[in-house]
Amino acid sequence: MLFFFSSQTAAESTVLSGDTIRALLRIFRPEFLELTTLQQNQLVAGLQRLVRNAAHVLSYFGLAILCMIALRQHHLKTGQQAVLTLLLCIGYALTDEMHQLFVAGRAFEFTDLGLDLCGSLAGLAVVLIVIVLKRQKAKRQMLKSL
Repeated sequence: MLFFFSSQTAAESTVLSGDTIRALLRIFRPEFLELTTLQQNQLVAGLQRLVRNAAHVLSYFGLAILCMIALRQHHLKTGQQAVLTLLLCIGYALTDEMHQLFVAGRAFEFTDLGLDLCGSLAGLAVVLIVIVLKRQKAKRQMLKSL
């Protein structure tokens, strides 16, 4: 999925994010349809950066969760799994940005790497919190049974 989106030209990416914004505005701001075409276009253009940034964060949030879940199947310590998850996510983010150098209208963006890192850290944090909560619950249940 990440590779597919990164393979889109700048124009294709702008259309996709614009269409996404329009669909969301129709749902969450019904008055959007009452605006003039110029007003609609201005509103959509103003939200483009926010939506693109959110896409980076959410994509890497999901990637980190999936990586960590996959690594939980291996006999590594939780800390090792977390470090490996971050290395995989950031490694992919780097190669993804390099890939965009070869796509029309796209570029290597350090800010995108930062957003990807934030999403990865957030996804990893969610999994680690769930692990801690499950361990605490198991410990309480074990103490109850004694």
